[in-house]
Amino acid sequence: MIMGLSMTTTSTLFYIAFLTIAAFHNCFCDGSSNIVCLETERQALLNVKHDLKDLSNRLSSWAGQECCQWAGVVCDNSTGHVHEIPLRNPYGNYGTRGEYETYLRNMLGGKINPSLLDLKHLRHLDLSKNDFEGAHIPNFIGSIGSLRYLNLSYAGFSGIIPHQLGNLSMLRYLGLCSVFDVYGELELRDDNLQWLPGLISLQQLDIRQVNLSRASNWLQVINTLPSLVELHLSSCELNYVSPSININYTLSILDLSNNNFESPIPRWIFSMSSLVSLDISGCNFYGSIPSGLQNMTSLRVFDASIII
Repeated sequence: MIMGLSMTTTSTLFYIAFLTIAAFHNCFCDGSSNIVCLETERQALLNVKHDLKDLSNRLSSWAGQECCQWAGVVCDNSTGHVHEIPLRNPYGNYGTRGEYETYLRNMLGGKINPSLLDLKHLRHLDLSKNDFEGAHIPNFIGSIGSLRYLNLSYAGFSGIIPHQLGNLSMLRYLGLCSVFDVYGELELRDDNLQWLPGLISLQQLDIRQVNLSRASNWLQVINTLPSLVELHLSSCELNYVSPSININYTLSILDLSNNNFESPIPRWIFSMSSLVSLDISGCNFYGSIPSGLQNMTSLRVFDASIII
């Protein structure tokens, strides 16, 4: 007990002091106005900006010291580390000529600078619906081990998907949808998908229009993903599907539409009682629908239409 003060008074003073320190801590750490941009990460972002083509000046705010206040940059409220870079083209939907021209003007392009590797806490990277003019997806993206969300869909990438992406063991969402190109010059492709099993945390896989015509083992490889709940493989030029296999994942959404299987509908599809949405339209399946559909009590969307 402090000399001259009662035990009750002393306890009260200690409690007030604790509240004061806690209030000071919260004031310093919480709120975007108090976020301090880390210099190494600010410089990394400037390097990224330098290599990007930005005809509409979407990145005009990427200047000055406070990078956490730049458009398309999201920082952690406590540490100031850059967590997200959401640079999806905001004009992805269009109906008129004017809207289409606005969409084109707002495309980012150029190169992806490896300074992204200096963002050690980056969790979310979205470059979808931009135009990288047939460039290959950089191998170094597979070294950004903190990523939980990666979306490079419809961004004009081409070539073989880099197998280094299989190192992203914390990734929960992967979007690599390819731009439709009748000549195949801008398509993404993969011959075996052997890198996929490394994505042990993956919940959503969207690789529509990626050329998988040579990946005859696609089902066996995808079946190794323990956390997968959503799978989009529309228009992937798939031509073989195993008629029988023990499915290890619990899917809610399965889209196999617009492939060319030319076989009976596999029975394993109707063994997945967890499915909420199933699209097997335009797959050239033939024969009757296997028994088991009546047991799919969660199913809300089912499309098996024939596309002529």
